[in-house]
Amino acid sequence: MKKNYTQKLKRNGYVIIDNVISKNKTKLFKKKLDNVLRKRIKNKMIVGDIDNQIIYNYFYDDLSLLSLLYFPLVDKILKNVLENHYILQSSNAQNRITNKYKIVKRMKNYKIGSTWHTDSRYLGGKRVSKGFSYLVIIALDPFTKDNGATKFIKNSLNFNRIPPRTINKNSKKFKINSLLMKEGSICIMDTGIWHKAGDSSKSSRWSIFSIYTGWFVKPYYNYEIITKKKIKKIYKKLLHTYSTPPKINEGRDHTVVKY
Repeated sequence: MKKNYTQKLKRNGYVIIDNVISKNKTKLFKKKLDNVLRKRIKNKMIVGDIDNQIIYNYFYDDLSLLSLLYFPLVDKILKNVLENHYILQSSNAQNRITNKYKIVKRMKNYKIGSTWHTDSRYLGGKRVSKGFSYLVIIALDPFTKDNGATKFIKNSLNFNRIPPRTINKNSKKFKINSLLMKEGSICIMDTGIWHKAGDSSKSSRWSIFSIYTGWFVKPYYNYEIITKKKIKKIYKKLLHTYSTPPKINEGRDHTVVKY
């Protein structure tokens, strides 16, 4: 089964795995994320806008949410397409529901993911090779055409240029697809694929967007405040504990260490 998923991922640039998380667990995760969101709103922290809520590093507020970073089957696939010591580059929880939360502190133009983009990297104006990093998208609510399902362009994995911010939905040059998923499903997608968020709606669409890449890539955040806590080694590994560059005269001459 893992081999089939890996082959599809390498061939198409994305693969959807159904029924990874039970409905009881998705319900629990959504409740916990809602609590984190409301807590941050109360503390006047930046959490997006009234039509696009986003919580970076949601597991900082509730360590039990670290479990959204690791799934055995996903781990096996990522080890195959990346390498054994791969790490988390960033992770956020999103809900594109409108007018449910009263957000006081709003950042102007805080519309993360709302225009066409990739989450890969560019050097000299050209995208780095396929397979540099992967998005793991968790559907805690179903992804439908009516609740802001992610849009993507299938063959864009072969494009090296930076995507335009806007593309006409009736474009004949680019065929726009919707990432439709059942509740509890997970999509693994090459970060080089052109994609954007769908339109916000009055329906909930809680989701997790995590980027995984090689151990040699710098993560978006320094997770030391979390990794010093009593958490499982797999989370310490994903949060860069065992692939942090050694300090001068520390006594080791290599970066990756056993855990």
